[in-house]
Amino acid sequence: MSNVYDALLRHPMLLTSNTTILGNEAQLSGPWLEHVKTHNIKISTTDWLTAQAYRGHISDDDITFGPTDVSTLKDKVVILLWPKSKVEGLTLLTMLASVATSCYVVAANDAGGKSIKSATKEIANDCTKIDSARHCGFWSLDFKPTDVAPNWLKYARSFTADERTFLTLPGVFGHGKLDKGTALLLENIPAPAHGRILDLGCGSGVIGLTMKVRNPKLDVILTDVDALALRSAELNSVRLGQTVEILASDGLEDVSGRFDYIFSNPPFHQGKRTDYDFALRLFRDARRQLTRDGQVWIVANRHLGYEEWAAESFNKVDVMVQAHGFKLLCVSHPK
Repeated sequence: MSNVYDALLRHPMLLTSNTTILGNEAQLSGPWLEHVKTHNIKISTTDWLTAQAYRGHISDDDITFGPTDVSTLKDKVVILLWPKSKVEGLTLLTMLASVATSCYVVAANDAGGKSIKSATKEIANDCTKIDSARHCGFWSLDFKPTDVAPNWLKYARSFTADERTFLTLPGVFGHGKLDKGTALLLENIPAPAHGRILDLGCGSGVIGLTMKVRNPKLDVILTDVDALALRSAELNSVRLGQTVEILASDGLEDVSGRFDYIFSNPPFHQGKRTDYDFALRLFRDARRQLTRDGQVWIVANRHLGYEEWAAESFNKVDVMVQAHGFKLLCVSHPK
């Protein structure tokens, strides 16, 4: 079980039918699930994996997947699992302060749990640590009064790619900027002449939407596990006037059909540790969902051993270009 849930179980008086847990943590245990189910605790998450982990164990009515609607949290006991993105966490607390006078925050020590007080000093009159256990800090916050409208769009930032503007909500990869890896991909790959393409781990949707703008005949699907990324991609598709399919998926798990092209700038960090699982599963699973002449185009930091991993599943692995600390790979001909 995740340490944050273990820390929460030390405070059962806070875990009632009037409690909403905000946050992303898919590692559940029997004792935690039993308590959540017995006391009808509500779960609100922006992480598809977390939402799926709860489904089948508690009522679907008690699970919300999507950008948090703080207007539903008035008069609730709210406990925030501190997110990986500090900007996302502070944005959520700032909006929550418009409808609530207080909340609780639990965070792993190596993911911001030791510095919640300093991080929230602009929005909290008081921030008190009420427990320290399982390498986590558990904090009580009393908000400063605010009349700021709780609207995610207020905190969106934009960047330019291919002479077009893209919005990103807080916490989304590349928030307010085009990262160098994605820029390298877009600079070196023209839009395919035809076919069905997948932007896997789409973030703001910049890769898939740029290809769609370049060639409107393409059938484009955008996927991510992050609800804030999916909402960003949805906003950008509307702003650009492009019709694409947008869906939540853990890698290729929830994606059906075959693709002529799969594009991805995969994540390789989980907090402070390096995590290669996304890329490893992509190479393994893509074989089943590519067309006969299909290709995977993937951008990665130059030090990552993607060529070796790709070669375990594909006969042809080419490094097409290297620049700015990144490399662009084209993978085809599944084994």
